[in-house]
Amino acid sequence: METFFSNKAFWRNLNKKHFIAIVSVGLLMMALGFTTMRKEVVVAYDGNEVKVSTFATTVQNLLEEQGIEVGEEDKVVPGINERLQKGTRIVIHRAFEIQLVDGGEENIILTAENTVEDLLNILEIKINEDDKVEPTLEASLNPGDTVKITRVKREIITENQEIAFQTTVKHNDAMDYGKTERVQEGKSGRKEVEIEILYENGEEIAREVIVENIIEEPVNEIIEKGTARMVATSRGDNRRYTDVIVMEASAYTAGYESTGKNPGDPYYGVTRSGTRVRPGVVAVDPKVIPLGTKLYIESMDRTGDYGVASAEDTGGAIKGNKIDLYFEDVNEALRFGRRKVKVYILE
Repeated sequence: METFFSNKAFWRNLNKKHFIAIVSVGLLMMALGFTTMRKEVVVAYDGNEVKVSTFATTVQNLLEEQGIEVGEEDKVVPGINERLQKGTRIVIHRAFEIQLVDGGEENIILTAENTVEDLLNILEIKINEDDKVEPTLEASLNPGDTVKITRVKREIITENQEIAFQTTVKHNDAMDYGKTERVQEGKSGRKEVEIEILYENGEEIAREVIVENIIEEPVNEIIEKGTARMVATSRGDNRRYTDVIVMEASAYTAGYESTGKNPGDPYYGVTRSGTRVRPGVVAVDPKVIPLGTKLYIESMDRTGDYGVASAEDTGGAIKGNKIDLYFEDVNEALRFGRRKVKVYILE
């Protein structure tokens, strides 16, 4: 069976001009096809930006065509398998070293990522809500940078803890000074405590009590302490006192040599309190020891104590921590002279 082009009559009728026209149309169509396939693209790498005219169909084809080597960790945008379009701009980001410290573990990483967040995403590193990242996720990456991830963990534990009892001291004026007596035993209590523990890279850095529940209240210890002070008198008994003062003591009599009065004078032998002088009466400064105060005078030089006394008199020279002791005999008063004594303020 004959086709249209195998028909001899067709070829006889086709003249030379017609043939040239057909060939020309074919060549034009081929030229248009090649023009359509050629693309102008830009390649930016290693500080250079080059315009390239190419028939390559993908980014990888173009890089191979241009002899541009790309390392395994280098980043090519758009991706290596992307198809080329007219005007495509290809950027090659060269990988650089950074230090990555994740939970205390240090590694040197080659990366071409622009930000900390991009780096963590490409490495598929998960960041929990409490974890700390330095620098921030939005920070740009540069050669030699250090990215530090601090892994933060919170743990809640429950503990039974002892509640220490307190000791209360009560003063007892009816008990001798310095004596103590336990009137109630102390007992520790118990409580249940919820504690939140904060860890950084597995190391505990803080703990905080969240809830406390008292299981058993503590019982406080009560101690009574004696505050009644006692002084042993020369009579062999013990007397309670409230205070003791070291004073300079002198001696006086009712006579003229001490008071300027002689027997027969209406005020001879009469104290400031209106009482009659007698052994055991002493003169004091009322600003230091009020008149009427009961005292015990104790010697400080191994001589005998003056003993129990009563503050009933005053004297012009008796000011401050001075005391004047009454003696009936002038010679005894002279022998006493001046000396330091302890004056106990009796109850």
